[in-house]
Amino acid sequence: MRGSGFVKAGLPLVLGAVGLVAAEARAEPAGQVASFQASRARTEIVLGTTGIGAESVQSSLVGLLSAELRRMQLSLVERQPKATLSAWAAEATRSPRVLAAILLDGGSEQGWRVIVIDAARGRAIARTLPGGIQKDAASIEAVVSIVVSAAGALREGLEVASSPMEAVVGRPPAPPPDVSDTGPADSSVPVTRPTGHTRSFVRGTLGASVASFSPAAPATEGMTFALGASFRGHVEAHAFGSFFWPARMRGPLGEFRVTRVLFGAALGPVFTAGALSFVPEAGVVGERLHRFDTTPAAGSFATAPSPFVRFGGLLALRLRQRLVRPLSVELVAGSAYFGRRVRFTGSSSESSWSVDAWPAVAFAQLGLDLALD
Repeated sequence: MRGSGFVKAGLPLVLGAVGLVAAEARAEPAGQVASFQASRARTEIVLGTTGIGAESVQSSLVGLLSAELRRMQLSLVERQPKATLSAWAAEATRSPRVLAAILLDGGSEQGWRVIVIDAARGRAIARTLPGGIQKDAASIEAVVSIVVSAAGALREGLEVASSPMEAVVGRPPAPPPDVSDTGPADSSVPVTRPTGHTRSFVRGTLGASVASFSPAAPATEGMTFALGASFRGHVEAHAFGSFFWPARMRGPLGEFRVTRVLFGAALGPVFTAGALSFVPEAGVVGERLHRFDTTPAAGSFATAPSPFVRFGGLLALRLRQRLVRPLSVELVAGSAYFGRRVRFTGSSSESSWSVDAWPAVAFAQLGLDLALD
C-alpha cells in the first residue's frame, strides 16, 4: 500500500473494476447445480505476473490476494510465465483443482492489463486498469477486487468470461510431429528446412592474428582470413592465411626486417551447445619468410635475400559464439610445429652473429565469422 491518498484516489477505479467483472457474470441457463458442485471442487487460483518492476508492489499484491482468498477457502499458487502467454495459460489451467488463472501484465506505464481465465470452461476476459505504475497502490486494490469478484462468481457456478481462451491469449504451440510413422509421405505437408545445427554452410572469417616468432622478435601481429565449409553441422574444414606486419630484428652486425605469411588447411568435428560451438581441428601449415631492408653495421656485408618456405603440422581449437544469424565472433588458439629450422646470420672480418626462428609456433586469432547456407 502507498497510503490513504492513493487509496482514496483509486476508489473509483476499484469500484469500476469490480463493476466490469460483475457485469460479465451471468447464470448458466441449464446445469447450474452440476456446475456449482464442480466449481466447489476447484480450490486454487493461479497467479502470474509480468512487467511488475517493483518487488514491493508484487509482494503487496500477493499478500493482499492470499488473505482475501483464504477467507473464501481458496489458495493462491504463483506460477510465472516462462514462455508464450498461450503456453502459460494451458499449463496453468491443466489441473482439475484450478478454479481460475490470473495474469497481470504491468509492462505499460499507461495501465495494467488483467486477464481472468475460467479454467473449467476454457474462457477468458481481459481488462485494462488505467494509471499503471503512477497509481500502483490503487491498481493493486483494483486487481484484488477483480480476482475476488471473479473467484466468488465462479464458485457459485456463474460465468465471468464469454470469449474463448484462445481469442484472448492465443493458441498454444502445436506438439512436434510424430516421426515414428514410416508410411508414405504426404505431398501436402510442407517441407521444412533443417535447423541451424544440421545445415551445410560456407563460412568466411576475417580478424586479427598474433603468433610467436623468435628471441629477437618474440611475437608478430597481423591479419587473418579463412574460408571454410560446414557439412550438415557435423564436420568443418578451413583454408586460412595470416599476413603479419614486418618484424624488425637487430644484432651487433646490423639490422633487417622480415615479412611473414602463414597459410594452411585444417579439419575437425563440430560440437554445439546452444549458440556456442567449438571445433578441435588438425591440419597442415606452411610459413613463408623473406628478409629485406638490411642495414649492415660498419665492416659487415649483406647478401642478396631470398624467400624461405617451411611446412609443418598444426593443432587448434576454434570457438564460435553466434551473435545474430548469420554473424558470429570466433576465437582460434593453437600451435604449429615446423620440421625445418630457420637461422638468420651475419658476419664480419672479426665476428659473426645468428638468431633462430622457433620451430614451434603458438598462435591466436580473433575475428568475425559469416555463415552462408
